[in-house]
Amino acid sequence: MGKIGTQTIKGTIYSYLGVIVGFFSITLLRSHGLTTEQNGILELIISYTMILVQLGSLGIFSASSRCFPYFRDAEHNHHGFLFLLSAIPIVGTLFFSILYFLIQFIIPENNYTSFLNEWAGPILILTVANLIFNIFDTYNRNAFFDAVTGATLKEFLLKVSTAVAMGVMLFFALPFHLFLSIWLFANVIPSILIFYKLQRNNHLNFKPSLKFLDKEKVRMLTSVSLFAVISGFTTMIIQYIDKIMIDGMINTSLTGIYGITAIFGTVVIMPSRVMYRIGSIVVSEKWKSNDLAGIASVYKKSCINQLLIGLLIFIGIWANIDNVFKMLPQNEGYEAGKYVIFFISLGGLIEMSTGLNGVLLATSKYYRYDTYFFIALIILTILANIIFIPIYGITGAAIASALTTFLFNLFRYLFIWRKFKIQPFGWKNLHILIIGIIILLIIGLLPAFEWFIVDIIVRSGLITIFYIGLVYWFNLSPEMNNIIDNILKKIKI
Repeated sequence: MGKIGTQTIKGTIYSYLGVIVGFFSITLLRSHGLTTEQNGILELIISYTMILVQLGSLGIFSASSRCFPYFRDAEHNHHGFLFLLSAIPIVGTLFFSILYFLIQFIIPENNYTSFLNEWAGPILILTVANLIFNIFDTYNRNAFFDAVTGATLKEFLLKVSTAVAMGVMLFFALPFHLFLSIWLFANVIPSILIFYKLQRNNHLNFKPSLKFLDKEKVRMLTSVSLFAVISGFTTMIIQYIDKIMIDGMINTSLTGIYGITAIFGTVVIMPSRVMYRIGSIVVSEKWKSNDLAGIASVYKKSCINQLLIGLLIFIGIWANIDNVFKMLPQNEGYEAGKYVIFFISLGGLIEMSTGLNGVLLATSKYYRYDTYFFIALIILTILANIIFIPIYGITGAAIASALTTFLFNLFRYLFIWRKFKIQPFGWKNLHILIIGIIILLIIGLLPAFEWFIVDIIVRSGLITIFYIGLVYWFNLSPEMNNIIDNILKKIKI
């Protein structure tokens, strides 16, 4: 897959180094250092922040992958694109912050407004930090095809810095508000570093090029950004509404349990983040040259390779599910999140197995339809949560997430198939699924070792050996086989 494959591998390495650090931070530090209610507060601060970041950006970050190719010109500072990336989010964030300040006098006080009023400071600080990082990361990815730096800072370094913040709290027994200040500073570090990198390389030039913005380009930016902010906002709502609704419909403590256990499930979808980062740029360039065959190739390869990776992680998580809860605090109710992990992992696997369908649609001439799908999805997600949370509690929220993820990706798949005549799935995808299911069933027969660390190592090791071995034997992923062959040649096996 060329540039996509290379950066995906590098980015995935850093992402999973971050997962290891984050895993340590969550299981041994955060879950043990904070009460379930404090964890719930942290989850809600993050949830509201991510929603505000999407609104405040006014869609420019998402729109950049589609619009930047028309601005690309290194000799002329890419026609002031960095200025646009910076100015638009500033205006958007100020607008929505002032809007909330005004409407809070109209809306009757409730659980949601009470939380926002109490924790407005941390939410705004975290919002600004994320916006700054997104500005420079978006520019770095589009202008210099560098998806690894952002992934390293966001997925790895951020996990390290927040883990250090949690370690400081535990060691010095700090009160929650003081810990929150240190944690917020840790979240600012990636923004500072990516700014420093671009400045050191003389890549920062905020000079606008307003003359270049003719009516056609303004119309393109406005149109794409409008639909991007709607789809981006709905994406964040879908991703975080479960925690917000659990807090409103049940309590903050169960929000904390849901947030901690759901993190284990989100590990499945981690590799796709790097794929989306660089994939959006490459697919956008292919649309510009109308290379439909190239797009079809990227789409098909992304489906099979992401399924391969996602299924391996899913099997590893569920085969070790009992060991997961031996890492978390006992007698604090975390066991209630067992099937939260299952359904969140399942939703992640569905998302992984459908590859770059979202990128393909969002960068095509039919990008508006992706927004319509998102609007329908947000309605479906809220309804599903309203139905399932009262019946199944926090597991109901996870069921709603998996169900809506399946339906959403099904609609995307059918739409792409109909409009572009591209169908990415084949027998190899099914064969990978069959191999995964058989291995999961067989590994379930293995008796548990007394020490859970040994049990994790043995189970995970056997799963990896047999899974990768069978996929390699049947040549289900030529890209993976090439990687293994190169490794074997280097070690002369």
